[in-house]
Amino acid sequence: MLASLFGKPISTKGTILGFSELDAFILVPVDESNTDSPFAYLQSATEPEIGFLVADPFAFYRDYELRLTEQDKAALATENPREVAVLSIVTIANPFNQSTINRLAPLVVHVDKLVGIQIVLPPESAYTTRDPLFGAPSPEGREPAC
Repeated sequence: MLASLFGKPISTKGTILGFSELDAFILVPVDESNTDSPFAYLQSATEPEIGFLVADPFAFYRDYELRLTEQDKAALATENPREVAVLSIVTIANPFNQSTINRLAPLVVHVDKLVGIQIVLPPESAYTTRDPLFGAPSPEGREPAC
């Protein structure tokens, strides 16, 4: 689903934590020859020096679950989980196999309306801002629930 967002402007409504002054982002493939890659760059459209490596968290944690609040659904104008893509910010480490993924505060993007919001899951969730990127994924995939 990430490939369908490549090159399109995404409005984040200033919800990316620490970057409330930024609204417009563009999703750029990390490797243009591999559009199936779970990685992409979320690049600011107005501040080119600001960007984030993001990944589809379900590619690494198939049992990942999140529930959108009524406020989140209203901001995204959706009740349908098939209309959204979920991205998590990746922190690269050296060595790379110790890199982490932020599953506590994912970015949820309405793929048709090109509106995204960063949400913070409740404190009782099992996720952190630094979950191992290469954790042990479970065999069953799930989708975000609305």
